[in-house]
Amino acid sequence: MNKLKLFFLQTAFISFGIFLGVGVSQAIMHFLGNTYSTDWYFIISVIFSGALCSLPTYVLYIEKIKPFFIRIIIQFVLVFSAVSLLGWLFKWYSDGIGYLSVILIFVCVYVFVWVVTKWFYVKEDKEINNALDSIRDEE
Repeated sequence: MNKLKLFFLQTAFISFGIFLGVGVSQAIMHFLGNTYSTDWYFIISVIFSGALCSLPTYVLYIEKIKPFFIRIIIQFVLVFSAVSLLGWLFKWYSDGIGYLSVILIFVCVYVFVWVVTKWFYVKEDKEINNALDSIRDEE
């Protein structure tokens, strides 16, 4: 997959995941009788965070770092640090409970992005293999 395409897909997946996580959190808070409102810049902060958190994905392409799970750990720590910092800067949380909520949403979004990205890779591989098979059949 093209690295630029991967960047935009990751940004979209991360942003969507954050919006979904916050939406579920807001629904839960609503049914528990609590109110929750976001600041005027919330939407742009999520999109900015999605883009910024997409950048550490390129750590996975550094082949000098062996084995692969070490790259995943480095990438996870970088993304987690970025989310923690951005959450503090954009006031996504104000106390320990809020931070735990951000961590929970982060883990869910992280797993979601890995699953969807893997699905896209498998889908793209199948399309390439089908195209190659159709060329071979013609010969």
